Amino acid sequence: MQNGSPMDEDLILLDRFADGDREAFDELVRKYQRPLYSMLYRMVSDHDDAADLLQKTFIKAFTGIGGFERRSRFKTWLYQIAINLAKNVYRDRSRFQQVPLDDVVIRRNPRTLESLIQQETRDRLRRAFVDLPERQRITVMLRVQEQKTYEEIARIMECSVGTAKANYHHGVQKLKAKLGEPSTDPTGPPVNAKE
Repeated sequence: MQNGSPMDEDLILLDRFADGDREAFDELVRKYQRPLYSMLYRMVSDHDDAADLLQKTFIKAFTGIGGFERRSRFKTWLYQIAINLAKNVYRDRSRFQQVPLDDVVIRRNPRTLESLIQQETRDRLRRAFVDLPERQRITVMLRVQEQKTYEEIARIMECSVGTAKANYHHGVQKLKAKLGEPSTDPTGPPVNAKE
């Protein structure tokens, strides 16, 4: 198994699991729990929700393993399950609460103002990110935060590579517009931040 690809290793573990070796599925959980949790946390911004979604992802994979047709990598199938579960939480969640700046106590420490500015920038980016259409938001997250290739994103999102690239491009352009940065798209009209 040392010379095999990760996909081969996953298939070997799946075969062992199918033969009744429950430890094989535990190995898959150990292998993917950290990267999946990280992705889920970035999607829902809440540790408890991310942990719940991680558990639901593995339960769904465990109970639905018979539906995995091996046309794609096991990892891709697992990410699809996780993303679909997270999309449901994301849709159901109400908008996050904002704390008025007047309620924040600024100490005499000059770094407090600097950290408030950094936090405001992160909050602006988060709000802009939340406002992206779902497919663009997930594509940008997979590309930037998970460092997936367009081919991997296309498999996870069940779309063409061209669609994955377009979703990424349009998502980035909308983020730039919402953050007040000029559009770098020479083929189209300037993106209006007021849209």
